[in-house]
Amino acid sequence: MARTIVTIRRPYSLVRSSDFIEGNDMRRIIGGILVVVGALLLGIGLLAKPYLYDRLAVVPLDQDSTSVSVGTGVDAIRAHVVDGESRIDKLAGVDVKSTRTIKGIPGVVRDVGVEDTDAFWQTSVQSQALVDGEYVDLSYSDAGVSVDRRTGETTNCCGDYASAGDLTDPTRVEPRTYEGQYFKFPFDTQQQDYQWWDSAVQRAEPVSFVQEDEIDGLPVYVFRQTIGPETIDALEIPGSLLSPTETGNVPVEVVYSNTRTLWVEPVTGVVIQGSEDVSATYEADGFEPVARTVGTIGFSPETVADNVETWAPKASLLSFVRDWLTLVGVVLGVVLIGVGAFLVLSGGRARPRRA
Repeated sequence: MARTIVTIRRPYSLVRSSDFIEGNDMRRIIGGILVVVGALLLGIGLLAKPYLYDRLAVVPLDQDSTSVSVGTGVDAIRAHVVDGESRIDKLAGVDVKSTRTIKGIPGVVRDVGVEDTDAFWQTSVQSQALVDGEYVDLSYSDAGVSVDRRTGETTNCCGDYASAGDLTDPTRVEPRTYEGQYFKFPFDTQQQDYQWWDSAVQRAEPVSFVQEDEIDGLPVYVFRQTIGPETIDALEIPGSLLSPTETGNVPVEVVYSNTRTLWVEPVTGVVIQGSEDVSATYEADGFEPVARTVGTIGFSPETVADNVETWAPKASLLSFVRDWLTLVGVVLGVVLIGVGAFLVLSGGRARPRRA
């Protein structure tokens, strides 16, 4: 009797579609996302310094700020008008206050087509002294100065001017050619000499790096500029200012000196604190010098605190973009691209599982 041989084959199991998604498509999806995110981070890292930092490290066209400087024990001259007549008083050991406003005028640079590179800022300074319990005006000055938006250097692009008034015409101005730094230092300030404008001598003089310091935890560079003494003007003043017995006008020279100290936040180049030990005197042969302005004046504590609060976070952001964003973006981008590519390729080799 012939035997019947029956062969039983083990069937392949059916593979569910969810197995393919979990073992194959999900790898590709996640890998693709990682590749895209990695490429984005890599691009940001590569463009951080040449593109992002370059566009962040510029001064605004519409700057609007106010700072106050104060001094005690200052000698000064007060010229004013009483009952229609000019009068000059000598003030000794008084408190003084100087309020400076800066306003950007965007329309000026737009009219000449340089708003991408230059800014035009109008600045005014009102100096006052405390006399009989109230502040009275000592002087007022006004200037319009154009600066490079990145370096802070003056550019004279846009009809720059300065006050040239007196008691008879205090609002008169005249064209002025500036040089050096005027409002601030360059972004990424270095420990080196710069040229800083001095309005009294009407030229820029070297301001030298002295040391590193901190103000309320904010790292700053200290710079110092020394000017004079030198004669900056010649004029006539009432002889009674030189001697009680002197009559008529007497020709004098104005002798000026100044030691200016600036505490600069180096990432932004902004002056956080400033101080001037200034001396401007009337001098004539046979008479003792008479103080026009002699004393020390510097940023008020409130102005310094406001500067720290305003510029510390901006310095941190710029510093991160300049120093760390490239490294973080490139390294993290390359890692994510590598992991994503591995997931995509390994997902493409996935096979159905046998039962």
